Amino acid sequence: DGYYKIKGQKIFISCGDHDGVENIVHLMLARIKGAPKGSKGISLFVVPRMRPDAEGNLEFNDVTTGGIFHKMGYKGAPIAHIITGEQDDCRGYLLGEANKGLLCMFQMMNEARIAVGFNAASIASAAYYASLQYCRERSQGRRMGTKPVEQSLIMEHADVKRMLLFQRSVVEGSLSLLMECSRYADLCRVTTGEEQAKYEALLGLLTPVAKSYPSEMGCLSTSTAIQCLGGYGFTEEFLPEHFYREARIHPIHEGTTAIHGMDLLGRKIAKDQGTTLRILIAEITETIQKAAEVESLQAYAADLGTTLEKLVDTTMNLSMLGMQGKLEAFLSDATLYLETFGVVMIAWQWLKQGLVASQKLGGNDDDFYQGKLYTMEYFFEYELPKTRSLLKTLQSKTSVTIDMQDGHFD
Repeated sequence: DGYYKIKGQKIFISCGDHDGVENIVHLMLARIKGAPKGSKGISLFVVPRMRPDAEGNLEFNDVTTGGIFHKMGYKGAPIAHIITGEQDDCRGYLLGEANKGLLCMFQMMNEARIAVGFNAASIASAAYYASLQYCRERSQGRRMGTKPVEQSLIMEHADVKRMLLFQRSVVEGSLSLLMECSRYADLCRVTTGEEQAKYEALLGLLTPVAKSYPSEMGCLSTSTAIQCLGGYGFTEEFLPEHFYREARIHPIHEGTTAIHGMDLLGRKIAKDQGTTLRILIAEITETIQKAAEVESLQAYAADLGTTLEKLVDTTMNLSMLGMQGKLEAFLSDATLYLETFGVVMIAWQWLKQGLVASQKLGGNDDDFYQGKLYTMEYFFEYELPKTRSLLKTLQSKTSVTIDMQDGHFD
């Protein structure tokens, strides 16, 4: 009859049920009876809450809501627990080929993951500007080494500027990486053949990074915005508190950070024996070479080059564990690998911005471009060095996270 009977449950469905529209149409993964086991037997179905009858009128499709989750933030989107087929009358319509549902779903999810990165960076950006405004208006204490009669704006304190620089480096570095991914997505649409395959691979490789870095660091950045406001930051009367509640969902939905770490190291890098990674390294190396020709950027270019080499060495060592069949050891610290990879990618983006800013100095927008250069300097002096300890851990032979057992936590 052109449809399948669907029975099962879905949880944590954003906007899964609400009264804002006449009908809600779900995309659901399900297994057809007799299909192969595992991921190779998953199909994708269109499942409307209301279905058209013979006359074109909407009728109930046996899709009910088991409940709405109460959340710390993201309150504008009701997250629902959906139950299908309780009365054995839920009809689903096959989308694409049977048993190939995950391929279709991942295409949609990859776009959604980039969108999560943009959302995370946007919220962190709003928190940054809210804290920046506060720091420009709030007077407290006096700047070190000076004795003014009046108190200084907290904007003048070095530690406050450090917190603002941290936020700006995260926000604008994240947005730059996301725009890089958007550029690759555009190039995928206007190229063909091998060139198109190249940009598709680069976009796929960077997707877990572009989702996870803004999500994880956006939470830290927004928390820092709260810190800039002090006690006021902890109150509902000021925006950063609200922004933090909105930001915390991003490292969780559309795949947790751990899932993306395993996706990056276990799938994206390993699937083509590192071919795409080498293409990405070539793009980064091109930026490093251009920066090395600018005297003011030479130290940063060298720093990124050295860190990139260490990241490649670490990747090769971890990949050897995978090829030896030591999968648990290979992926046990995939989240740390993703974190390290993310910092290096953001450093690359800041070096690209530094190249442009250094060329634009001497005009009417010097403050803007000098601010870019200071923020780049901050990232290279404060954030990129953190990869040293991360790479040391990734290169170590410790197996503590594997050896530690349930009873040892008592």
